[in-house]
Amino acid sequence: MANNVKPHLSIGEKLKLIGLSLFVAPCMLAIVGAQVLLFAFRNNLNIRLYLLSAGVRVIFSTFTAREIQTLLPPTEDVYRAWIQRKARLTKDPALKERLQCDIKRLPDGNSSILWVGNRHKARKVVLYLHGGGYVMPSQAGHFECVWNTFVLSGLESDTEVTVAFLQYSLAPASKVPVQLRQAAFALSEILKAGFSAKDIVIGGDSAGGNLTMQTLKHLVEPHPEACHIALDEPLSAAVLVSPWLSTEYSSSSCLEYDSSDMLSRAVMRSLTADASIYEQQSDSDETNSWAKPLECRGAWLGKLHNAVRKIHMTVGGREILADQATSMAKAIEAMKTDVQVTVESDPNAAHDFIVAEGILEQVGEATIKMKQWFKGLL
Repeated sequence: MANNVKPHLSIGEKLKLIGLSLFVAPCMLAIVGAQVLLFAFRNNLNIRLYLLSAGVRVIFSTFTAREIQTLLPPTEDVYRAWIQRKARLTKDPALKERLQCDIKRLPDGNSSILWVGNRHKARKVVLYLHGGGYVMPSQAGHFECVWNTFVLSGLESDTEVTVAFLQYSLAPASKVPVQLRQAAFALSEILKAGFSAKDIVIGGDSAGGNLTMQTLKHLVEPHPEACHIALDEPLSAAVLVSPWLSTEYSSSSCLEYDSSDMLSRAVMRSLTADASIYEQQSDSDETNSWAKPLECRGAWLGKLHNAVRKIHMTVGGREILADQATSMAKAIEAMKTDVQVTVESDPNAAHDFIVAEGILEQVGEATIKMKQWFKGLL
């Protein structure tokens, strides 16, 4: 999907969307909300976060990708609104200075870097790739999350940090490897802006974690359709939050938390169908494998030390994708590279709770832990 352009729905599609919004979604929310609420009560879990998780699950379960993109504002609009609101509510002039709308269009014309923080003063930069199954625009919670986690952590550590938030094209209109091409463009622009690789962190949540791993693979085994990037040294670190790394959904975590997590196996299969089919309808398994790095193990894993120094993964102990992060860490460690790999699991969390905290505008446990990790890099 092109920059800030919503899908065009027919009259029939619009009528269907109205019906789903007025009748089906509320019923689904009542049912799923009750199930998740009971689960949270029984296990003494954070009720607000789990109810929010249920709401996101209903969106993915009820609406198609095009319907979601019709209902929700595009990423760039969300960014502009978040900047304006945050700046209006902020009294500190030093913080207001870091809340300026700053957009850099990328060469393909359909993607942009949305800067959070002062990129002109920054010594460190985080290239952030947002989640949403490749079909959902970013939410205000994503921007709140990167502000709290990275920009404010930098200020607290006396190190200026900026976030290069990638607005990429959405599926199903744009499929593999479009988002990888755009991520490579973004990283290339950051390097051209004068940032050294050792001062760059790359990361993302959910599908953004998937795109992070694709980009790391590209750095050691370049994709023929993405711009080539030659690093003088490895990136500082990569951070993957609840990463989506495989299209296999039969692990123990997938089965155990299928009915209580933000995502279900049925949702993941739908997202896979939307996002992972090659743009030109090629039958190339090699091309599609870029979107499932856990299933595409090979020599590239042994070369990761040329791309990044550290990889940090965080997962919820009660999310369906938890086993994927653990398996990815083991696969990298088995290659005996110099990459330092860590996996942090919160036994009370479901999928992507750090962004959920951002949506609720709270600095919760997931955010605090990520801030601690990030400050260790500064």
